[in-house]
Amino acid sequence: MGMETAEAEGMEFALEDGAVTLVKGCCPDGEAEIPERVEIGGEELPVSCIGRGAFEDMPVSCVVLPESVVYIAEGAFCGCSALESVLLPSGLRFVGRRAFYGCLSLRRLDLPGELECIGEEAFSDCFSLGSARIPDSLDFLGDWAFSGCASLAEARVPSGVGTVGKGAFSDCASLMKAEICEGVAEIDDWAFFKCMSLESIDLPESVWRIGGGAFSDCISLSRASIPSGLRSLGGGAFYGIVFLDRDGDALEQLPESLCGRSFEGSDCYLRQVRRGFSGSLL
Repeated sequence: MGMETAEAEGMEFALEDGAVTLVKGCCPDGEAEIPERVEIGGEELPVSCIGRGAFEDMPVSCVVLPESVVYIAEGAFCGCSALESVLLPSGLRFVGRRAFYGCLSLRRLDLPGELECIGEEAFSDCFSLGSARIPDSLDFLGDWAFSGCASLAEARVPSGVGTVGKGAFSDCASLMKAEICEGVAEIDDWAFFKCMSLESIDLPESVWRIGGGAFSDCISLSRASIPSGLRSLGGGAFYGIVFLDRDGDALEQLPESLCGRSFEGSDCYLRQVRRGFSGSLL
């Protein structure tokens, strides 16, 4: 069956394989409210997808998505530098690659409780984004997902995410707190590279691999707890940080040297302390 199309409220929609996709949006006066249902193919059907590049580079400042939307495709809002507010539906499951890349004015994200996937660079370079709580339902966090979110102050990676993607929170200069939940197994290369405000790393026992440069140039780090099951530590994983044993001697940055130990200190020198911290991360 071929693709059928329709227009509603100045927007273009397509019906394919029983699903309705918004293929071209519009934003009169900078606002866009997508209808929940449209007349297409001889019947009224729910809009389930915001299509690839639907609002790309448009001067939209406010977007309201209907509850029927479960999928935001690649680049849907890419380059919408004026976008300040987006209301996401509670049943949203998938945010595609570069979906909100370069939304420079976006300040807050309320990610819904059924979200399962955040694609590569989905929110990268959202410079003003200060808050984005990631729900427990998430099971995939793509490479560079929040890279360059310079205003992001806190991050939480839930237990269902097996791997923190490559560069996922890199260059988040304001990031002070990062909670990695028990169940996360791998922290990929450059995951927290240049998080220059990050104060503490309390890694759960489930983490067995830390990739190259993962916490490189985290110059404000004053506490670190390394899991006892760590088996792989990439080159420069903690570049710029010096770990010391209880006697003040420098430790090699190898799994067998750091695993199962906790460290505290300042000015990029962290000395081994009794296992566990007196305070908590969040």
